[in-house]
Amino acid sequence: MHTIFVIVAPIFALILVGYLCRKTNKLGDKAAAEINKMVVWLCLPALLFKVTATATWSEIWHPGFIAAFGTGALAMFVVTLLWRLNSGHGLVASSIDGLSAGYANTGYIGIPLCLLLFGQAGLQPALISSLIVVCLVFAISLTLIEVGLQEERHIGRAVVVVGKALAKNPLVISPLVGAGWAMSGLG
Repeated sequence: MHTIFVIVAPIFALILVGYLCRKTNKLGDKAAAEINKMVVWLCLPALLFKVTATATWSEIWHPGFIAAFGTGALAMFVVTLLWRLNSGHGLVASSIDGLSAGYANTGYIGIPLCLLLFGQAGLQPALISSLIVVCLVFAISLTLIEVGLQEERHIGRAVVVVGKALAKNPLVISPLVGAGWAMSGLG
């Protein structure tokens, strides 16, 4: 239990410090948005690239775990999405709520926690679950958000616009580039 506390406590301490800094006006109104941009555009993509680029196919191909974790994450996403849509919310807000429900913090908490508790073997389930969350749940959510933001009513052009937006998203790109790097054998 001490090991878990040592890993998780700093994360929650940082959240508390951020909350206190905002409450005491040490951080500006846009601080949370800017920190989120840093996480989404730099930190998480770098982590996903590194972990994916250093993984082997045999390490990540566990069909039972993939099916169990993927089904759970997608079920939470879909149930929340449908519930919010039926409650009168738009596609964008409902997709964000679905993502929040189906998202497991497998990247920043799962990877270090599994590595510390189980050693190198602990990276396998953490990596698999992170890839499912980012490549599947995030991608579906981002696609629905982009569709919801579209003012273009011609389906072909809307698909192109959504495709371009997804092709620019670092959370979708970084694990794919990492996988390509791993397949290249460059090390």
